[in-house]
Amino acid sequence: MKGKKYLKWDIHHHIVPDFYVEEMKKMGMMEFNTLKWPKWTPESSLKMMNTLQIEKAFVSISAPGIFLKDAAYSEKLSRRCNEYIAKMVKDYPGRFGGFASVALPDVTSALREVEYALDILKLDGIGLMSNVNGKYLGDKDYREFYSELNKRNAIIYVHPNGITHRDDHRFLNPLYLWQNDTTRTVIDFIKSGYHRDYPNIRWILSHGGGILSPLYESIVQSLKDENPNIEAELKQWKSQVFLDTASKAYDEQIPQLLNFSDGQHVLFGSDIGWANKMAATVLIKNYSQLDEKLGLKENEIEDIFMGNAKRLFAQSKVPVSKENQTPIIIKDYKSEKQSKKIKYHYHCVPKRVVETIKSIEPSFELSDLKLWNEEETLEWMREEGYNKVMLSFDLPELWQMSGKDIMCILRVYNEEVSKIRNGNPQHFGAFGAVDINQPLHTISEIDYCLEELKLDGITLSTNINETKFDKFLDDAILKRLSNIKVPVMIHPQDSTGIPLMNENYLDAIYFMAKSFYLGAYARYLSNTQFILTHTDSVLPYVSQPLNILFYMTVKKPRVWLYLIDNMVRNNPKGYKALMNMIVD
Repeated sequence: MKGKKYLKWDIHHHIVPDFYVEEMKKMGMMEFNTLKWPKWTPESSLKMMNTLQIEKAFVSISAPGIFLKDAAYSEKLSRRCNEYIAKMVKDYPGRFGGFASVALPDVTSALREVEYALDILKLDGIGLMSNVNGKYLGDKDYREFYSELNKRNAIIYVHPNGITHRDDHRFLNPLYLWQNDTTRTVIDFIKSGYHRDYPNIRWILSHGGGILSPLYESIVQSLKDENPNIEAELKQWKSQVFLDTASKAYDEQIPQLLNFSDGQHVLFGSDIGWANKMAATVLIKNYSQLDEKLGLKENEIEDIFMGNAKRLFAQSKVPVSKENQTPIIIKDYKSEKQSKKIKYHYHCVPKRVVETIKSIEPSFELSDLKLWNEEETLEWMREEGYNKVMLSFDLPELWQMSGKDIMCILRVYNEEVSKIRNGNPQHFGAFGAVDINQPLHTISEIDYCLEELKLDGITLSTNINETKFDKFLDDAILKRLSNIKVPVMIHPQDSTGIPLMNENYLDAIYFMAKSFYLGAYARYLSNTQFILTHTDSVLPYVSQPLNILFYMTVKKPRVWLYLIDNMVRNNPKGYKALMNMIVD
């Protein structure tokens, strides 16, 4: 209701006590991911809580957690943090609850702290990081840990943590990679069968579970090969899973959270402790207006702010039910340039390409490849209602070969799809393929594809995810792309397997994030029409956070321009660029 001040229970609220900051600095972390350690006290939290009508906050330690040296050190630090939280609960009756830190991956130590924190300190649950030194929550060694928490019907709060080999990625971490890590750890947990084995644990996934909501259907489909019953199992497990609202304040995100299971499994989380007052205020404002934006009833908004958390901490089981929930429509975000009658992303493997590969490397197993068949494609188009398909390249096996062989095979491919397109230009377009790891080849092949073969676009097969932080595309390639007049398709070199478990899968999104943050997009690519593949509904969900990277570039952050464009002019340039891209 407009103007209504909702009371709140905040389940994503961080403590950053001085002793913890001192320990981090002893470890060499004078700041954290370019962010200065916040000046925090219990009183500063209470002041924010009173201003924002937060009745109670459930506090926890944020990344990087407490396991930074060894089990003995981490056990002492977790004990100190947990006793600090317990003292806050005692000193400010009714205002604080808390999640205990434990020294996973040391299971023995973690179990000792579970007993102390829950039985003696009477804290409300256990806080875990998405990974500790690369060890995720599906690890086989964690079975005894989960067994104990399952017996207790415990609550586990999961917060994203840094990814070990990407600690130099600065704002890319909090704005994209870390939150993906929460989704990755959930997939890891499910693959281990723990969702089935320990059904009594209640889970709070911070930051909306990362990109779990928009990626969920793709995850389920990819897991079906291993477990045909996965869809039914996860439908049951969802009754124990709650998503918090921290950093999920945008119109493209909120409906996804509400639709993941239902409105009773969304909890208010502010990220206070690290988040500033402005961020928390915007979050509260947007959720307070869900009656106008999404048609939610007042009691449904009250549930998000407090009611759902009260039921959770009162041990009430909440079955997933959408019967009484206001229907939430997920908007289909499509570029205005995207035609409903054209399939922009359609793989084509001409027979001559396979023959060429086999002649170079006979040991390659390519028998499962589906070769180009024009009649089958035309029939598929009729069934699906497409007038035209754009043929594009996808052959993960190719990238295992030498650079010279790759160039040879891509030339064969480009010539073959040109023949297919020329034979039936009414129904087929074709994108040329290049090897971005060989800049001279890329430029000459782009010229050949566009000037000689007259193809309709270019496919870049990327694995930007595996590059060092400061590496993107070669400047010569970027300069050539800046002058290109046809669409450029970004396609992962390997789109097989489970999203995020195969980190290359979402490479098109990572490509755009990195192009923003390194400044390459603004300098070279702002006039290029991109077609992004294998984004699985994630792009609109992350478009507003990635918009920040458009302004906060590594070499020259443009804070004032961000504030003017986004707060005054209502012209978020990075967001608009992403939403103008064709996704197929």
